[in-house]
Amino acid sequence: MKKLSINAFTLKIIAITSMFIHHAAMVLWEIVPIWIHIPLGYITGVTFPIMAFFVVEGFRRTRNIKRYMFRLLIFAVIAQVPYMLAFGVLQLNIVFTILLGLLCLCLHEKLYVEKGKKALFVIIFIAILIVATFVIEFEGGLAGLLMIFLYKVIKDEMKRRTVPLIVWGGFMVISTLITTAGFALAETVGMDMSKMLLEVGRLGEYMNMMMHYLTIPIGTFLIIPLLRAYNGQLGRRAKYLFYSFYPLHFVVLVIIGVALGLFPLAMPW
Repeated sequence: MKKLSINAFTLKIIAITSMFIHHAAMVLWEIVPIWIHIPLGYITGVTFPIMAFFVVEGFRRTRNIKRYMFRLLIFAVIAQVPYMLAFGVLQLNIVFTILLGLLCLCLHEKLYVEKGKKALFVIIFIAILIVATFVIEFEGGLAGLLMIFLYKVIKDEMKRRTVPLIVWGGFMVISTLITTAGFALAETVGMDMSKMLLEVGRLGEYMNMMMHYLTIPIGTFLIIPLLRAYNGQLGRRAKYLFYSFYPLHFVVLVIIGVALGLFPLAMPW
């Protein structure tokens, strides 16, 4: 049987297609049935692991890391307003997380690898993780930065295409269970028993939300064979297609949401 072989262009098309479907489902949350949202969680788990993998590939291949980061910064800034409008959130979009991840990779290379200042790097890296988790809200935050870092530091190629996805998936399972329990606890604390009984019907809503998010790591695990099949070839060159698609798809989704009267969003998170 012929061994599966996938180039970078194909993997990136898979990533942006799954991203668009997932984000469209979020914007259309009110009119998309929950039984569709739950399986869409599989798609949700596909995009960032592929993006993070190619961030590290770009870091390894680029001749000018400053130009690479500046290009990402431009598209991150362009995407920020439509991103916040689409999801009704006050946090930095995933491209800013990627930029922060690249900064961590540069610091690791300069301090840890080249200068041997391991303790200094560890202190700075932990500080960055704390800031990205508790001070400034980055999409993907702690888990996203760790995934990018693991893609760089794991030496064995097949392990590098497997372990970060398992870590990311495990983090998603734990954070989903904690978050869902927190939502339920916040609504029940202070209620008298009669009111609590009236609110039991909301248990189904929390369970649906939890089921949706628990499918995300399953989708992440399912793309391990795709990353392991990556042949190291670029395929078709369409660099600016991927850069421009990110802000443009948010603009399209905002227009659709406004046309359908779905703003402000009323998603359960």
